Amino acid sequence: MLHLSSMLIYGFLSFSMAFLNKALFEIADFRNSLFVIFVQLFFVLLSFQLLAFFRLMPLPTMTRNDIYVFLIPSIFYSLSTALSLQALMKLNVAIYVVIKRCTPALTFMLQVLVLRKQKLDFKVGFCVFAITIGAIITSAGDLTFHMESYVIGGLSVIFQSLYLLTIQRSSEQKTSSDVLYINSVLSLPMVFILMILFTDEISNVLTYNNYRTFPFWLYFLASTFGGGLLNGATFWCTMKNSALTTSVVGVLKSILQVFFGLFVFDRLSININTVIGIALSLVGGTIFSYLEYTAKKNKSVSSMNDSESKQHSHQLLNSSFNTQDLTTNSEKNFTYVTNETRVK
Repeated sequence: MLHLSSMLIYGFLSFSMAFLNKALFEIADFRNSLFVIFVQLFFVLLSFQLLAFFRLMPLPTMTRNDIYVFLIPSIFYSLSTALSLQALMKLNVAIYVVIKRCTPALTFMLQVLVLRKQKLDFKVGFCVFAITIGAIITSAGDLTFHMESYVIGGLSVIFQSLYLLTIQRSSEQKTSSDVLYINSVLSLPMVFILMILFTDEISNVLTYNNYRTFPFWLYFLASTFGGGLLNGATFWCTMKNSALTTSVVGVLKSILQVFFGLFVFDRLSININTVIGIALSLVGGTIFSYLEYTAKKNKSVSSMNDSESKQHSHQLLNSSFNTQDLTTNSEKNFTYVTNETRVK
């Protein structure tokens, strides 16, 4: 049975984070994305320490081998998150969501072409094509088109797909909380290094003039706490339901984000290209998620049937052994009685 409260909380946080971050950049005029990521990661680690201190959960451990295993995924995560917020800062929310919807399709294609773990059929190929063409048509209808923003958004999709592929292989023996903790520990110094070497965000944070304004603290704290809570809500929704349910909630959230993103902040010019492009992308993404759902469901049913079949075979085998034992015991008893009769 589905756990409704975990789904609703995850869906709400996942839906609102794009708008909270955008509000921090646009309304509060705080355009320091790496600093925001750094504070969010710090909040996640602080939450783990507090939960362990009050004995609500054990603090995950991290070994030297974990550092080697999770180093590459954490690099991809840091680059993906940094580029995602850069893209959100410069793009309309609806355009941003349409571009990010390419991530599942690209991840699947990389699994097919690189890892060879999946088979590409016509339906999935059509969905990937629809999502990609939809994003291209949408960008063609964007009157405020800025190539740099689309390149940054595309790179964020690539690095997120690489992160998902590498973390899937690295986290086979870990729980979701372990992965979240280790990834945060490794990503925190990486984001700090990026912030120091490649940006002027430290000086921008020190010279920011709106620290005494209400909008800054509202959106900054909402973004910081929301980012940490979203990680926890994702873990909670996955544990109470399944990764598949979390994915489906994510698809529904994307549809709402696109709709509201058309009309808030920098409003997108609605024309035939944007309507067709967004519709193609959303339809392709929804069908793709449905195909993923049915494929995993069929695989789960098939594995259950195999398990039941093996269990039934095992029971038949035990029954056969029991019958043989009974027969052997009967023969022994018959032989014993016959010998006793002969002695008498």
